[in-house]
Amino acid sequence: MQKNSLICAVAALLAAQGGMMAMANSPYISKVYEYVPAPGQFVNEMPEYEEGDDAAAMTRKAGDELIGGRTPGLITLGAYGGYVVFGFDHPVVNVHGRYDFQVYGNAIPSPSHSAEPGVVSVSVDVNGNGLPDDPWYELAGSAYHLPTTCHQASVRYTRPAADHVAKPDPSNKSVTDMEYIAWSLTDVPDRPATEGWLHKVSFHKQDYWPQWLGETLEFAGTRLADNGIDINGNGKQWETTPLHWGYADNLANAEYKGFSIDWAVDADGTPVVLEHIDFVRVHTGVLQNLGWLGESSTEVCGAEDLHPDAVYSSVWPDDPIDPAKEYGMPETSGLTRPGIVAEGEVRFYDLQGRLRLRTTEASAVSTLAPGLYIEVTSAGSRKIRL
Repeated sequence: MQKNSLICAVAALLAAQGGMMAMANSPYISKVYEYVPAPGQFVNEMPEYEEGDDAAAMTRKAGDELIGGRTPGLITLGAYGGYVVFGFDHPVVNVHGRYDFQVYGNAIPSPSHSAEPGVVSVSVDVNGNGLPDDPWYELAGSAYHLPTTCHQASVRYTRPAADHVAKPDPSNKSVTDMEYIAWSLTDVPDRPATEGWLHKVSFHKQDYWPQWLGETLEFAGTRLADNGIDINGNGKQWETTPLHWGYADNLANAEYKGFSIDWAVDADGTPVVLEHIDFVRVHTGVLQNLGWLGESSTEVCGAEDLHPDAVYSSVWPDDPIDPAKEYGMPETSGLTRPGIVAEGEVRFYDLQGRLRLRTTEASAVSTLAPGLYIEVTSAGSRKIRL
């Protein structure tokens, strides 16, 4: 009996250990709660809309792209305000003085960049219902305190009428409709709104309006200053400026170390101390057209908890991170300057920022596998599907 009892005890211990191993926290996204893109040139394609899809179906498709890996797929958030909300299979612990999680995008390495910064916010499931319906706290990145950053901005987009007639740009044949989707932007509450248009470009012919959403779309949240520079003033050659730190799809994944929950601030900009977070929200932070490149739209291709098995401690390390020093370049540095890519040369990067082709021969493009790439020429960079 004693021997049998020992065997049973060992078996129970091994089973318990196996159960603990099976329950180990995954470092990757486990659920997408909301996917609400603003209009944009990759909307209805990343992920793909199919007739009859509703908001729940599109959120599931966004999850299919983002769940279960470091960079398993790719979704677009469209123009300013478009967002995605996701979480992990466990709370992400705030390890004070360290980077806690990473949000992966498809910005490419210096000096080309293709920066389309997205604002990152976090939330705690205070009411315990498993839904992201509690207060949000923005992670205050390097541009948070700049006078050009608007913290109470809101935008309203209006769907084009069924009989809408395109108005091409006579000076730029790549812009097939200069008055495609109307927007009304308020940067400061109770101030007059500014009006404008999202352009349509020749490289993306599908409908830019999210087909499963209504006739108008409204978004609110921090808006960053435009980071695109029209070099020659004709909409044909562009630079995009990456911010220092604290934004998604802003620096190449290999060049950026992540986000710290220590950066969380409330709606008044007051720092808050969070022991952990349950939800992450990313929204496109800029509202701008870049000529033949189309509008800026933050893309997300995954996220990772950088310490999935951490236990909270209120103790700070003696050497806390200092992103201002790590990424402390001037706001105007790191631009894609004319001549970085020689005239007639083209480079293709994959979504992880790795150079896949550098050529001056158009026929060489056929050697690339079908998929989405960042194409960089002397005129600028754009996302392209081959």
